Formats: sequence, structure tokens, C-alpha cells
Amino acid sequence: MTSRQWMLAVCFSLVSGTVKLTFLRSVTCRTFGSGVVQPFSGLGFHVWSNCQFTLTRFTHNRVEYDITIRRGENGLLSQVEITMNKVRTVLQNGSILVEWESVSLPYDHTYQHIFQYGIYTKLRSSLLPLSVTWHSVPGGIDTLSLFGTN
Repeated sequence: MTSRQWMLAVCFSLVSGTVKLTFLRSVTCRTFGSGVVQPFSGLGFHVWSNCQFTLTRFTHNRVEYDITIRRGENGLLSQVEITMNKVRTVLQNGSILVEWESVSLPYDHTYQHIFQYGIYTKLRSSLLPLSVTWHSVPGGIDTLSLFGTN
């Protein structure tokens, strides 16, 4: 492992107590119910923790974007917070909350559009060339993907 990978392992172990890491290759930023995280860097790893952590955070054209996730005891995502240009969207218990208000689909907002996308739900940003797609199942979210283009 590189020094960066060791540092990541140490940081996760300090936050969650025990961490199992298995490295993979990836082309997108994704996480699965089993605890696998595949970031943009292309190196994947396994994180078994129910602590909230940041999946990605960046600024593009002065627009801040942040996604934090938390896993339940079953390994599925129990909560996802997507903050874009200070608008907070929360996925939790099968519900979608935008600025603390429950919304139904399709949903249009100045900065985002949320709609059914086959068996998935998709949030498309109107500010950034990004979309977030997830698959909800009983007990949580088993797949969450962040794509760099709409």
C-alpha cells in the first residue's frame, strides 16, 4: 500500500475502531451496501463502520458540493446527505427531504431535479455537471453512485 492508503486506513481506524480494507479499481465514485467504496481516484476499499463520513466534497465555479453517508448495522446506507450550494437533501428511511421538507417525485428545484430513473432514483444538478443515482431497498440504500456528467 502507498503512504496515502496507509494514512486513509489509519484515519478510518481512528474514527470507527475496526476497519477492513480491500483495494480495487474504479472509474466512478460509488458505494455499495456491503461497505465497498470506489472513489474518483480509482482505488477502492472496504469500510465497515456506522459512523457518518464524507464520501466526497469539492467546490466547482464557487459552488460547494458535499455528500456524507452513514451505514446502518445491516451494512446498507441508512442516511445520505447531499448539500449543493447550501441546499440540503437528505435520503433516509425511504424518504427524500429537501431543506427539511418531504418531497415527492418528480421534484424540481432551482438547483436540482430528482426523478425516477428505472429502478433507481436520480438527482441531477443544474449547477454542476453531476448526478447522484441510488437504489432503495427495504432497510436502506444498497447502491449510491456519483457521476461526473448528466
